Amino acid sequence: MSSPDVAPPPASDDDDYSPKPNLDEHVRVELAQITEEAAAEYRSIAAAEARYAAKLVELQEWSEQPQVASRLHGDLAGIRAADQNAATMTADQARAAAFTRWGNPEVARRTVVSELACLIHVAERTVERRMDQGRALSYSAPATFDALAAGQISYRHALALLEQLDTLPMEHQAAFEEAVLPHAKRLPVGRFITKAHRLREKLHPESIVTRSTQALAQRHSRWEAAADGMGWLHWYGTAHDTKAAYDRINAMAVSLKKIGDPTATDRPDATSGSGVAFGIGAAAGIGAAAGIGAAAGIGAAAGIGAAAGIGQDPAEELPTRTLDQLRADVTRALLLDGITPDGMGAGVRGTVMITVPVLTLLGLDEEPATLEGYGPISPETAREIAGHAPSFTRLLTHPETGVVLSLGKTQHKNTKAMKKWLRVRDETCRFPGCARPAVTSDVDHTDPWADGGRTDSDNLAHLCEPHHRLKHLSQWRVTQEPGGILLWTSPGQRSYRTDPANPMGPPRPRPPTVGPTTRKRPADDSYLLPRHRPKRHPTPPVPDNPPF
Repeated sequence: MSSPDVAPPPASDDDDYSPKPNLDEHVRVELAQITEEAAAEYRSIAAAEARYAAKLVELQEWSEQPQVASRLHGDLAGIRAADQNAATMTADQARAAAFTRWGNPEVARRTVVSELACLIHVAERTVERRMDQGRALSYSAPATFDALAAGQISYRHALALLEQLDTLPMEHQAAFEEAVLPHAKRLPVGRFITKAHRLREKLHPESIVTRSTQALAQRHSRWEAAADGMGWLHWYGTAHDTKAAYDRINAMAVSLKKIGDPTATDRPDATSGSGVAFGIGAAAGIGAAAGIGAAAGIGAAAGIGAAAGIGQDPAEELPTRTLDQLRADVTRALLLDGITPDGMGAGVRGTVMITVPVLTLLGLDEEPATLEGYGPISPETAREIAGHAPSFTRLLTHPETGVVLSLGKTQHKNTKAMKKWLRVRDETCRFPGCARPAVTSDVDHTDPWADGGRTDSDNLAHLCEPHHRLKHLSQWRVTQEPGGILLWTSPGQRSYRTDPANPMGPPRPRPPTVGPTTRKRPADDSYLLPRHRPKRHPTPPVPDNPPF
């Protein structure tokens, strides 16, 4: 018996029935199709990564052949000849002779790495790292390589596996790969890293005490540039040290948050002792370079201190900082103001070069400044640093082209002045694609000094030590055009051009030196008479532009 509250279903009319398309089913079909196509492309990327790794291994093995490596080495006849007479070698010749520490295999490896890096526009370290990873996949983890080539795992999965595999003794690597590879095929990268780390701990034959001691020797810190005038400071240390440091920073930030964010009058001026040297190039005519030498001086009251912030008008109301911002500011204050137990840190100064257009310095323009080794920074930050710079170096630039014409008056042939001029011009190593700062690079004679190359601005350029050696020991060739333009030719006969970071104008010719009038020797019978002294004319000053 049916319930009176439930209406009976309508009778079906087979003659008038026409099924309507199910929209939900249509969407599900399209979703499956599009995602499957995306997954196929993702798998093809993994397969391409495997092919690239295999090609890098092939390139490295080709360069290691003795007959190839010897032909990729440059001509060392001059260096070997100088080495035979070491007692009479000049400092430059002795330095060149020291370059022979690179044998044929090393020169060949660096040649193929630099050739490929310039061709695909990536850093040489990136190519070297990928080359090492490719060899490790091919020889130490063949099953992982096959899974990558088949698109079963991503390259990030393969790298995570290699990172753990590399820390195991060779005899335990095969067992580890067999145990962990199935997890790489089914887990996301983050979870797979955790799984691989735990399996590695179980399979490692050495105790964690021994491994911790070895890992401690690898501690380091490094700086990494970021966008929009920012950067990363990385510290790799023990787990308890890094965790304790973060806990202290967090506790200080939380304390500041609880008592209320300090106002502008409570915050110390971030640039009162920032330890930064300052160099300014004027786009409109005359600029200045400042050398801030004060040690960092950010106060910390009651152990938690006011976190650093750019100095601002005390009357201006500042927004309350978030906890993340407070942590960052506390870290900055501790690092800049902290002193080690042995007294290191007091008076230690970091030195950089900052170039600022003069109109920006005067507040009449908002053109960004340039931090050496980084790039553009905000005008406000540059003006704050300039406001506390005790000294300046004038740079004269063309008002339209921005070409640097002068760095101020210097003594003739002043080596320090020439180095400063070249440092401003180059900013970095001048090998194609290299970004190592000029301040840590060598000043190289493009045409070798031992072969008659001149020591002037049109024959000098910065090269970091590896590329300085590569220039001397390999088949790379370089010529320099006026204005500091370098034209490189690779061993593969490809051409590359590197321009200076700050183009320098052609130097004006110096006026002829006017010396005193030549005196004639008096006659023998006139030695008793008063001798006429010719009027001396002072030597004109050295011009304000290079060469020095």
